[in-house]
Amino acid sequence: MKKPLILAIGLLISQNAFAAELTTNEQKASYTLGTDMAKNLTQQGLTIDAEAFSLGVKDALSNKPSRLSEEEMMKAIAEVKKTMMQKQEAMRKQQAEANLAAGKQFMAEHGKQDGVKTLDNGIQYKIIKSGKGESPTENDTIFAHYEGTFIDGKVFDSSYQRGTPLKFQMGNVIKGWGEVLKMMKPGDKWEVVIPSELAYGERGAGQAIGPNQTLRFTIELIQFTSDNS
Repeated sequence: MKKPLILAIGLLISQNAFAAELTTNEQKASYTLGTDMAKNLTQQGLTIDAEAFSLGVKDALSNKPSRLSEEEMMKAIAEVKKTMMQKQEAMRKQQAEANLAAGKQFMAEHGKQDGVKTLDNGIQYKIIKSGKGESPTENDTIFAHYEGTFIDGKVFDSSYQRGTPLKFQMGNVIKGWGEVLKMMKPGDKWEVVIPSELAYGERGAGQAIGPNQTLRFTIELIQFTSDNS
């Protein structure tokens, strides 16, 4: 059975026992690699037995025969992965339920604020600046500035911070954005709250956006172009 973690550690760890103080670059680098790996594994929900892990590393570096058979190792890893996935799924479900409840509570209060309008689909918006002209359609190319935040105000993405507006096809955005943009005109700047089902839903988006998160956006429609323009 291949042991990529142990082999990686073997690149830096000497076979001598570490002193209590880390003095050499080899010791410091080995310690850093060990802490990084441990953090990565625990973040995935895996419980590590430090003594057994250390024993496996020492045996591998000393070229000692494995204390477990190939079958035992494969079975143990499979069981641990199964347990880890079950824990992750349970945590994600719990997070999804909490996010959904928090989003609904936020929108209930936010909808009472002056100037905030609520659409039939649940989207809330407030006009900050009014533009003029026609509104874009699904096949148009959009140029817009935006800033996305969670309901606690934490920014997760911003074209303003990058200093460059975003160019995208109208049909290639989350449903909530599409619903809002088709109502906006060039020069419009709106504050928008999008319920999770019109954003990224239960799947979320990568590491940044969790399941069932309600999202807030400032959207400024600069201009749009049509295929036939």
